[in-house]
Amino acid sequence: MHLTNSWIAEDTKRLSVQLSNYIEPINTLDIHKEARRFGFSFESPSQFPLSWMSKQQKLELSEQQLTLYPNAIVRKGIYRGLWVNGALLLLGLLLIATGRFTKNKQSVVDNERSGLSKRHSTALSAQEIILPVSTGQQVNMFAMFKWRCELPKHIEPQSHFSVTLAKCFNKYRYCSAKYLSSGALAVTLSSMNKEEVEQTIKRLHEVVYQALLAFRGDLSRSAVKCGACFYSEGADQTQVYQIARSSLSVAQNHVWQHIHMLPLNRTLAESLLDAESNVIDDIKAGRFVLFFQPLFDFKTQDVIQSEALLRVRHKTLGLITAGQFIHKIHRSEHLIELDKAIVQQALKVLSKEPKGFTVSVNLHVVNWSSSEFLSWLIAILKESGRAKDVTLELMICDYYQHRSYFEQFFDALSPLGASIVLDHVNGPLDIVPLQKVNNIVGIKLAFELIHDIQSSAKRRAVVKQIVNQAKKLHVPVYAVGVETQDELNCIKRLGVDGAQGYYFSAPLLELENSLN
Repeated sequence: MHLTNSWIAEDTKRLSVQLSNYIEPINTLDIHKEARRFGFSFESPSQFPLSWMSKQQKLELSEQQLTLYPNAIVRKGIYRGLWVNGALLLLGLLLIATGRFTKNKQSVVDNERSGLSKRHSTALSAQEIILPVSTGQQVNMFAMFKWRCELPKHIEPQSHFSVTLAKCFNKYRYCSAKYLSSGALAVTLSSMNKEEVEQTIKRLHEVVYQALLAFRGDLSRSAVKCGACFYSEGADQTQVYQIARSSLSVAQNHVWQHIHMLPLNRTLAESLLDAESNVIDDIKAGRFVLFFQPLFDFKTQDVIQSEALLRVRHKTLGLITAGQFIHKIHRSEHLIELDKAIVQQALKVLSKEPKGFTVSVNLHVVNWSSSEFLSWLIAILKESGRAKDVTLELMICDYYQHRSYFEQFFDALSPLGASIVLDHVNGPLDIVPLQKVNNIVGIKLAFELIHDIQSSAKRRAVVKQIVNQAKKLHVPVYAVGVETQDELNCIKRLGVDGAQGYYFSAPLLELENSLN
């Protein structure tokens, strides 16, 4: 109504101006003609709601006073618009009601089958994986697989693995396979005896391996990694997923261990619920150690840098990696404490090493944006006198997203001699902004770009392009996660300057540490 009345008021003024241009007296016919040209009528609409919406407007002309309304065509358009909008509103309400009914119906089905909790829907939705809850003395198993090879384009992974696993594990009450967009395969098996869990996971790994071997005859078992969790009735499905994902991470970071499995028992469940506070308590108490992954330079045939990797001695979970708990830490003050502990320990190790021994440290992106942490970092680097031997690693995607901010901080580090390495590089570089930064001393290629690179022409082309761009920047390129001779030979041919990975050395425990 407000919009309609505003339009009438504005056009009434325009009509008044138009009529005022007449010098001679205006007869009634001319006034009506001019009013219609502006979309007005002298007749009041009788239908509701037009009579309510079409407020009359007064127009004084010489000694005459006119009352104007929207004309018939305008009223007809408004009337039809109201009907169309009303119909669309009713249709929308009907669809919402139908959707809620369908959603409630699906929710009942999901509850009966014990689908995944909504709390980890950001990682996997309930429609992607369903983890049934077992009864009696039996347990269920949830496993996640990752492999280092590409599937043929003509193969539909979801159908292929679903059919294969259904044939091989048809004795179980429930067998589900879901191929995720991340390239992982999630498998759920229900109702098995605890005694057969170990044998079942080994058979499951073999079945997945054989299914992949059909496409890649040269595939080794070590290229297929599996993380699993077995659990009983009443298990928290979010915790089941977290344990399986952590187990997969452990298997991926191990040369010989291809399967890693953990049970979800009461002790472990309680530990996961309190993971953040427990880990920070361990850090404060000094119950952690740094391992160092050497980075080898192909030209000098020597170690030029060592990347610091955190391991925490958890009272119930044992020695755990940062990848297993970092996603459980949400408070910024805890992330600051974590990175402060790593930097301080790295500087302590450096103080016992000759100058020229360089350590690289990965800082959490939250801390990069903390003025409190960065002020502390600059101060402690100055105090140590070893800032030139410290390299800070930053994910290149974070640099691109907050480029102007990071460049200011890089400038603040430059006088100290501390350098920067951009890691997780998985695509061509944006050269123009990088040319303005003077203390970037290296580019680290992403793990997924290097694994089995000799079998992927597409990834080889990407690496070659990155190498050529880095040469223009006069910055070396390093590979991460090199495990085989074939990978090493391939990256050397592509012009990569150095590498780190299990092919050269597993992470090395520092010789001296401050563990309690």
